[in-house]
Amino acid sequence: MRSDMKYKIEDEFVEFERALTRFLTPEHRKDDPVWLAARYSTLSGGKRVRPRLLFMTCRLFSDNLPPETMAFAAAIEMIHTYSLIHDDLPAMDDDDFRRGQPACHRQFGEATAILAGDLLLNRAFETASASCIESGRPEAISAFWWMATMAGGEGMILGQSLDLAMDGRHREGEMRRYTSSATVSEKDDITSIELVREMVALKTGCLIRAAVGAGARLSGASSDDMTRLDQFASSLGLLFQIRDDILDVISDREMLGKTIGKDARDQKKTYVTVLGEEQARQALDEVTRDAEEVLDALEAEGHKTDELRDYTRDLTNRIT
Repeated sequence: MRSDMKYKIEDEFVEFERALTRFLTPEHRKDDPVWLAARYSTLSGGKRVRPRLLFMTCRLFSDNLPPETMAFAAAIEMIHTYSLIHDDLPAMDDDDFRRGQPACHRQFGEATAILAGDLLLNRAFETASASCIESGRPEAISAFWWMATMAGGEGMILGQSLDLAMDGRHREGEMRRYTSSATVSEKDDITSIELVREMVALKTGCLIRAAVGAGARLSGASSDDMTRLDQFASSLGLLFQIRDDILDVISDREMLGKTIGKDARDQKKTYVTVLGEEQARQALDEVTRDAEEVLDALEAEGHKTDELRDYTRDLTNRIT
């Protein structure tokens, strides 16, 4: 990557962090606990995978980012953080740590954490919709629809529901009472890797698809390019979660920033608990190849895919 482009990208990310802070600073009652909790969880670091993917996708089509990019990147990060806050709650995944610090509900209490998640979800749509109104571009409206769809009840939230159904604590309690026999048979077929893959594609994959798809739409990508990029994002979502499942076994809390060993403890169904670590690594290799094949096709069409290709490898080999 050219050094001048590298510096430009770094400047863009500094601008993103400033924009995210600005969007999460209200005009009134800045010190209200729910705002403090929302900022605590969102501005505490994190890999910013989804904003980075949105920026990289936009740069496939132009060196200059579309005018709505910062707002959409911030919105997607807010949606992601809200999902983490709620996922960490005792009624959900029950984790005391996130991003190397106490989880939101441990720091502020469960009621405030729930409200902070609600705030972030709504602030995300306030932020993205305001940018659509300001620009008036149909491309932005299309990106807004895509982001909302991927985050909604047929996307990430449905994935969260499936994840609960694969949690041993819930299978033994409330979830079994409310889950239909068509979904869970007497043989408890939620142990199948096919259903694990479906859950991952929704819970993790949809928000990665949201970022890549929003970037493509904001940039005016062709329908063929959007289809290819959605295939890439789908593979990347699987890749990211499989690596996460592996790290839950081989990493430690200081490195990963959250509790490890929880999947086995809670009898959750993941790529590792269902397939074992060796086969999970094989599955990781397979979806990595799938992602790279899509990038090969995009490159053959004249797109510069080096940035996305390098980032795919980084995510495949990440240790945090």
